[in-house]
Amino acid sequence: MVSAPTSRLGGFQSGLSCNKPGRFLKGTAGPDVQGELSLEVKRAPLGMDAAWLPAVENRGEGIFLQLRPGAVAAWLRQPAVRLRGNQLAEGFMRWKGNRPESVREFPGLPYYMLHALAHLLLTSISLECGYPASSLRERIYAAPDAYGILIYTGSSDAEGTLGGLVMAGRDIRRYMRRALECGELCSNDPVCAHHTPVRHEGQDLLGSACHGCLLIAETCCEQWNEFLDRALVVRTVEALGAEFFAPVV
Repeated sequence: MVSAPTSRLGGFQSGLSCNKPGRFLKGTAGPDVQGELSLEVKRAPLGMDAAWLPAVENRGEGIFLQLRPGAVAAWLRQPAVRLRGNQLAEGFMRWKGNRPESVREFPGLPYYMLHALAHLLLTSISLECGYPASSLRERIYAAPDAYGILIYTGSSDAEGTLGGLVMAGRDIRRYMRRALECGELCSNDPVCAHHTPVRHEGQDLLGSACHGCLLIAETCCEQWNEFLDRALVVRTVEALGAEFFAPVV
């Protein structure tokens, strides 16, 4: 069991029925064989002199959660959190050493924690909100003194306006508690809980994360199921002491 999951939330907003994320097509590029998307990739323009771009606007709904900056700052000062951060940073440097052309940077511990929490919460909400998990998407905000999560519908058709996320937002405390409780134990524990990025080939960007707990459909994730570690969210069976949400004493 975890302590009151909303005690470290700076606030949340549900019922974002006017949530309208847009996407536009600027050009085309070949497949990325490295498994990552570089914004500096050379694109083929849609036309010699295009005065407009094709775009789609998704009219849907979403839930926004914000963490208290002071709580995040206090969490980052804990020795166990710093130790875990060193392990994750070492894994990232190993990954980048094998891909010298990559422009990706280490996102930081708040991003790892928020990203893992978003996956847990997305899975928890999808069980009852009426949307399949593949119809929901995430957006992580991990700027200095600004930490938040946006879970929203990613469909441009009628499936994006069912009202399920509005109802889930009204009972966000229950979904948060369920998400955190599910993160404490994975069907692949203790292997998953003891995973460190420097010990496992091909998993350099993951901490305690696998298909049994955190990995979701890649179309829902803004980082292709990378930069995840549930040990930064809740206490796992390894009991590192690096969790943001403390267990009940």
